[in-house]
Amino acid sequence: MTALTGKTRINLLIGSPIAQVLAPGWLTDRMQKAGHDGLLVPIQILPDRLDVALPELMAMPNVDSILVTLPHKFGASRHCSELSPRATILGAINAMRRAPNGHWHGDNFDGAGMLQGLQNAGHDVVGKSVYVAGAGGAGSSIAVSVLEAGATRIALHDPDATKEGALLDLLERNYPGRASKGTGDVTGFDVVINASYAGFKATDPLPVDVSGLVPATVVADVITDPVPTRLLVEAGARGCATRDGTHMLEGQMQLLYDFMTKR
Repeated sequence: MTALTGKTRINLLIGSPIAQVLAPGWLTDRMQKAGHDGLLVPIQILPDRLDVALPELMAMPNVDSILVTLPHKFGASRHCSELSPRATILGAINAMRRAPNGHWHGDNFDGAGMLQGLQNAGHDVVGKSVYVAGAGGAGSSIAVSVLEAGATRIALHDPDATKEGALLDLLERNYPGRASKGTGDVTGFDVVINASYAGFKATDPLPVDVSGLVPATVVADVITDPVPTRLLVEAGARGCATRDGTHMLEGQMQLLYDFMTKR
């Protein structure tokens, strides 16, 4: 490992909770192996402290980029000077970096990472029906990405009716007639994706009714710890192919590394 000095570039990952994230180790290791003098440091920012803490982090000259996880993906986007087209549609980011002019540019790689994680195992969404549980930052990005990639239709559900309604409205504006409200029944769907909090704890309720799963269904989860989640255990017991949050994270690694190091 390259010795840390005052020249080492700092990259941050913010969220709450933060103990479950794996990206700091993975991306720091990638930087070191590539000869890039930098590291990624996890920082917990409580939900009600984002607007106080984030500007202070952005003002630090040796901070090059900030990765963003739950629950800050929407709030952090408001602190960026400019957003990528997909981040503009979503209003949510999972990465932001300092531009040469000092402005901060935000982008969203959640959906791209999930798609890459599925494709790495030979699962494509082209021509498929997809159920998405969760309408937060990850769920929104995944919904946009699967429709962009050629899914015929998606259904989505979130316990927060406001979030769910807002995402359905966004999808209807951009992809008319291809998104509908989910009920938890996943019968007939080719791919089922959990993009919600359900699964962080063993006592969490399942995000969907697993009785509708069949062996041909592909089931994926965004959660990286624990792995596998209860949903994936139930899906595996029904003969489904499964992909966990580490596969999604692996799918994002090169995209995030290139973004952070301005490659």
